[in-house]
Amino acid sequence: MIEAQTQDSLMQAERGEQRPQMPLPKLITFSIISLFMAILGLCIVGEVALQILPLGRYQSGIFRQYDPLLGESLIPNVSVIHSRGCFQGLVRTNSWGFRDRDRTLEKPPRTYRVALIGDSAIEAVHVQPNEVVNIQMEQMLRDKGYPNVEVLAFGIGGIGTTQELLLYENKIRQFHPDAVVLTFSANDVMNNSSTLQPETYGIHTWYAPYYDLGPNGELAFRPVESRPLNWLVTPLERHSKLLYYFERVWFQFDYSAYKWHGVPIYNGTWSDDPLDPDWQNAWTITSKVLARFDRDVTADGARFLVLAWPIFSDIDTEWRQRLIKEIGTIPAQLNPAKFADHLRDAAQKANVQLDFIAPYSQAYRDEHHLQWPYFSFTCDPHYTPIGHRVAAGAIIQKLEQYKLLPMTD
Repeated sequence: MIEAQTQDSLMQAERGEQRPQMPLPKLITFSIISLFMAILGLCIVGEVALQILPLGRYQSGIFRQYDPLLGESLIPNVSVIHSRGCFQGLVRTNSWGFRDRDRTLEKPPRTYRVALIGDSAIEAVHVQPNEVVNIQMEQMLRDKGYPNVEVLAFGIGGIGTTQELLLYENKIRQFHPDAVVLTFSANDVMNNSSTLQPETYGIHTWYAPYYDLGPNGELAFRPVESRPLNWLVTPLERHSKLLYYFERVWFQFDYSAYKWHGVPIYNGTWSDDPLDPDWQNAWTITSKVLARFDRDVTADGARFLVLAWPIFSDIDTEWRQRLIKEIGTIPAQLNPAKFADHLRDAAQKANVQLDFIAPYSQAYRDEHHLQWPYFSFTCDPHYTPIGHRVAAGAIIQKLEQYKLLPMTD
């Protein structure tokens, strides 16, 4: 019997007969399933490795989330390490979703509250919780004889004035601040533009609400666009380190086909070009949002102050050489001094109180003979603990100057 089967097989081979091939549709389906299973297996192995292995100098954790109101917010009640090699911060958020110690909605008796609003400069995930500007301010105020002043921090990295206004209207006013200090960063103007910001991020989607200018120059609101598969992506972002690092790597590819006079769009913040309509609109929108901000705060019985952070040319005496190294040839239309002029003009049209932190920082730099990178990290432009301490002193000085603090005993 065995010999017969063997002989039959040999005869089939001689006749060139072969086993029937898998039909092409089935072969494609099988290949896709096999590839999917292989990728899934690699993802599982990678996720397990990231969960159990130490990540050294580049360790980090998930602390931000998609927000249908603001575009982005901090996850409440998290405590994760945030490290990038030359700094290591501890991101600890309170139950309200802010990088601050726990606060109550109701003000404690005989307490004066200052709300400090801003972007990554106030969020300050690059330093330890006791090194952030608002906590240092509270200690300095106690030392100066203000024992019952709370400084609440409301900072979210990457947001602009529009989002800060929505943040105040929907959350911050519930804490009943007596004074509201809006810190203003140079990139806030770009953040406020529904044309400039998407072009800046190019292939990436940056979720944010915007105000556009209506037919009669009024503010027309554009809410945050919905994120596809948010019901699935959000829980994955909360719990998957692999997805976090994949998104982080993907965001490093910051290609954008749009330029401002041959350089990245955000450099237009310092535009000296009166014929640039996108930046003109961005500054007009910023001014109108500031005016609405002031009206809301005043209607709540509080005082409003806008404080501008220093820009690179305010602090770095060799800013031109460093900028050339970063972006190449500097366009003739780029003039950092114009930023303060534009901001003053926007504040004047909005009828809001504006001041600048730069003179205080410059005086500290010169007194202590600071060298580059001055108040920032070598690998990151955000403030070191010293930078936060200097900023805390500067803000307190301005609060006293504008009589935005209670009388001392």
